[in-house]
Amino acid sequence: AAGAWVAVAIGVHVVAYVLQTARWATVSSTMGIHLPFRRMFSHLLAGEFVSNALPTSFGGDVVRVVRQGQDSGDFADAFAATALERLTGWLVLPLLSTIALLADPDLLQLGTATTVAVITNVVTVVALIAILWAAGHERGAGRLIGSGGWRRYLAAVHLGIIAFRHHPRRVLTVLVAGLGFQFLQCVSVYAAARALQLPEVTLLAAMAFLPPTAILQNVPLALGGLGVREAAFVLFFGALGVPDASAIALGLLVYLVFIGASLAGAPSFVVGRRRRAGVTAGGET
Repeated sequence: AAGAWVAVAIGVHVVAYVLQTARWATVSSTMGIHLPFRRMFSHLLAGEFVSNALPTSFGGDVVRVVRQGQDSGDFADAFAATALERLTGWLVLPLLSTIALLADPDLLQLGTATTVAVITNVVTVVALIAILWAAGHERGAGRLIGSGGWRRYLAAVHLGIIAFRHHPRRVLTVLVAGLGFQFLQCVSVYAAARALQLPEVTLLAAMAFLPPTAILQNVPLALGGLGVREAAFVLFFGALGVPDASAIALGLLVYLVFIGASLAGAPSFVVGRRRRAGVTAGGET
């Protein structure tokens, strides 16, 4: 049964990557980058493999930017597409966590664990609003339009935000795909908890505490969030009665599940970019 639950966790996580690719593809197409979905999925898996298997939490994003930039011919737009796709998670993660906390009032009575989760959610949303204001305002990143060097990348983010203002329905598409992606990651953690026979970690508990954990573990040069994730699980799930050793074991198993799901990107990462002659801005011939 444990093996079956681990297989479910990995399978669900792979499906989550499909939704993440859909979110990234929607952001990219809004900015005028049109690449085959299969190719973007390959780039995303390669990036996830780097983020989970190598000692960096942002190296995967670099891989995505470089490879999409090579395909589209514009690294600034590729940077903006990945940056905006990531920023949507800063809204989806706190939203999912808040929904779960409100759905189960007992989760609001866990002392420090609840306080840390709520503060993390609030600070994340406030930071997102500040970043979007600075990036989308004409007196912010808007002043960098036409600039060269690194400023061109920030200007591309500004233009991306402007593009979404003209396509409000795509904002909803991005948010729905993002919610689905993060929800499936919570399901994956729940399945891992079932594999370890931890009944305290319900699906709602995973939804409440995995999002703030995902936010906290984005520490530069952390090996797939190793250490940070386990400490967060000890704090959050320990408040539910999970022993520290079991919470650490869950964190390690989740880490292995993430690696297992992203192994499909290893060949793409190792081989590197093989730009097909038939790949164009509109599709693959």
